[in-house]
Amino acid sequence: MSAAIGHFDNPIPVYLLTGFLGSGKTTLLNRMLLADGPRTAVIVNEFGDVAIDNDLFKVDGTASDLIETSNGCICCEPGNDIVSTLARLSAAIDNGDVSAVDRVLIETTGLADPAPIINQMLIASSYSIAGRFFALASVITTLDAVKGKETVEERILAHKQLAFADRVALTKADMLTQAQADRREALMALVARINPAARVFDIQDPLAQPESLLEHGIYAPDGRSMDVIGWLKAESPLSKAFGAKDVSQWLPGNRHSDVYTKSMVLDGSVTSRQVTSFLDILMRAAGNRLLRLKGLLSLADDPDRPYLIHIVQGTFHPPQRLERWPSEDRRTRLVIIADGIDEMALESFLQVLKPKRVRKAETAAPDTKSEH
Repeated sequence: MSAAIGHFDNPIPVYLLTGFLGSGKTTLLNRMLLADGPRTAVIVNEFGDVAIDNDLFKVDGTASDLIETSNGCICCEPGNDIVSTLARLSAAIDNGDVSAVDRVLIETTGLADPAPIINQMLIASSYSIAGRFFALASVITTLDAVKGKETVEERILAHKQLAFADRVALTKADMLTQAQADRREALMALVARINPAARVFDIQDPLAQPESLLEHGIYAPDGRSMDVIGWLKAESPLSKAFGAKDVSQWLPGNRHSDVYTKSMVLDGSVTSRQVTSFLDILMRAAGNRLLRLKGLLSLADDPDRPYLIHIVQGTFHPPQRLERWPSEDRRTRLVIIADGIDEMALESFLQVLKPKRVRKAETAAPDTKSEH
């Protein structure tokens, strides 16, 4: 039976790509998929109302890959969960909107908690989803060699992403200097302590073959830390319905209470001076509380070749001039993900760009406290 149909004994493999904000998931995604490889359904989940990562994948992705963008966090928004997403994919195949696929790769938002996603997938693997069987083949997590240690130690989400992975993709190792060799050693010691069973791939190694991260397998939580088993149990339907009050801290309510995203779409081009002033003010004021800024900018000096800008936890990565727009949408787009930044202050920073017409979309998390 075709893998696209999926049989209980031969399910369609699903690969979950996780990793904290700015750790290199989209870059790795581009490198993992070969033009002559298996037919892959790629689902990109972004935290915000304006899709950027999806377009960036289209720049290098192959035409044979299906790309579906799912805005809103896949780990906590009703109707945007893993089972619903796979059901939509199955229906699209049945309706002829897309051709049959051999595997599914889901890139989660950097703020996604892997526990509820994995729990849903493990439960769903025994049941047909819209006429097909899917099985979780692997959980791949990107880990930033430069900032990964601090991020895992400071952010429970990053810690959980690492703990659940069976394959860890070490990114940005080429950015470490000879004098920072001890930083890599400390990071590897951290991985060994949190998740000793994980296989680590240095994707910057000249001999690295990122597509090997998609080798077939069956994901199993057995043999992992007690924390991992506890997180999965807390996500079970029984725990959510009848769990003791002291377990409620682990349950999904709002997982991102202190984090919000602000998105902007600007009609018309902006000047280099406007962008420089905007970034300078924002970085000075926000620092590490600016978890991520990603944007495609239409600059007045050359609007046909957009600029890609990227800031991760206070670090400004050199802007990149793309040779073409990745889609028909040629407007400037910015997505800002902030942690504890005053919303009114952020709004004033955005006015520095002074567009003629601005369409803003805002997704604010509820006030309920959570583990983040």
